[in-house]
Amino acid sequence: MAYYRIQLNDGSSHTLQAVRIRTDARSLYLEERAAGDWREVFSNPITEVERIQRRFTENDGTWTWLQERLPAPVGAARTW
Repeated sequence: MAYYRIQLNDGSSHTLQAVRIRTDARSLYLEERAAGDWREVFSNPITEVERIQRRFTENDGTWTWLQERLPAPVGAARTW
């Protein structure tokens, strides 16, 4: 599972483990797989999310946080 850091507009930050990130028209969701189903680890309105970062472990064992894009909402029309 990947580590994600969610920074909100109010200055708070949440570091969580999740298998996937998804969005709908209003919210951001971090989820994990449990017993064959997706289980929500974290959710928040998209309008309150300032930045999402994913943690990568370098070969020397140090961590690097890289910015992630918000995924396209599920069921959204793709423009490509």
